[in-house]
Amino acid sequence: MRPTWILLALGASACAEPVIELSFTIPAADRGGDFNAQCITAVDVFTRGNDYPTSPADFVRSCVELTAGSAKLSGIKSALTGKIDVRLPPSGLAAVEVLGRRGSCMLDEFVPPGDLVFYAGSAYIGDDQLALNIDAASSCDQAPIVVRPVDIIKLTTGATRGDCAAAKAIDGPFAGAEVGTLIPTVSKTVLYNVGNSGASLLDGVATIEAASMTVGPKACLAVGSGDETFGSLSCIDRSAPTACAMAGELETPGVNGDLWFASIDQAKKNKFPSVIVGAVINGTRQPIAGATVEIDPKIGEVVYVELGGTKLVPTGASTTGASGLFMVYASTIANVKVTSGSLTRMTQMGALSDGPGAALVVLR
Repeated sequence: MRPTWILLALGASACAEPVIELSFTIPAADRGGDFNAQCITAVDVFTRGNDYPTSPADFVRSCVELTAGSAKLSGIKSALTGKIDVRLPPSGLAAVEVLGRRGSCMLDEFVPPGDLVFYAGSAYIGDDQLALNIDAASSCDQAPIVVRPVDIIKLTTGATRGDCAAAKAIDGPFAGAEVGTLIPTVSKTVLYNVGNSGASLLDGVATIEAASMTVGPKACLAVGSGDETFGSLSCIDRSAPTACAMAGELETPGVNGDLWFASIDQAKKNKFPSVIVGAVINGTRQPIAGATVEIDPKIGEVVYVELGGTKLVPTGASTTGASGLFMVYASTIANVKVTSGSLTRMTQMGALSDGPGAALVVLR
């Protein structure tokens, strides 16, 4: 039997095969359209089937290699014209996703695929045209960064409360940090992350030579960091005040993975798959009791908790307790409002669905 093919074209095609005309909408300059896009050397195109993600293999991937990306993200449309040709999944077409990134089309499970520069995705409803909005993920411009992981449970509870030395990550063969992006996708509720900038810990910090530090409005700068006992992969707010970081360092909170897993309310996670453990502290690194944490209820839920043995236990309260701890369940990257008295901070929170997320909010 002759295979069914679709051509995803940027304009009308003279090809005799059935065609879905694909159009891209470029973001405005102030939403990433002016991002440096010269590092884009691979563009992945995924056609997701109707059984995805219940059947994880129900997709078809093709890849376009670019010898030189566009100077600006706004020029990527012309760079892709006539180059996208992919096959329909066996179960039919449910969505199309396009990812522009560093790296090559050859993927190796042991090699990160490369920093994500843009993402575009849309559900397919049966028309012969499909419009995709390009969302800027990160600029090709890179800069060095020093990452300092911090164990927020040690920082906020017990005899080590407020002690940055006790909350410091320990050097070791599995201790380090990597910087990438988190961005929502159309095909699943979990978040998508790529990045290949990383380093091992030395004296509790990871010095990364080059990382994409400018991200788009729907994405967040994401850092995966920690040691053998704690860590996270989470959105990081570069502009936020820090507790333990030195000047010029990026502070990245983390939690013990076993404690994170034991603390999960599975019913809440089924609805909001990303789980973030957070803490609210003041300028002297002491936990703040009585703080409120607010998220849009359509995309998440907040639970206030305290440490109870080897897990975090819900208090049933409407504010933080003595440790300042809380948990956020979220379906996507979320803007979260944290308030204590006259002090308020809006912060971006997000994490993958299959591992710990963490947030440390300093109010001062």
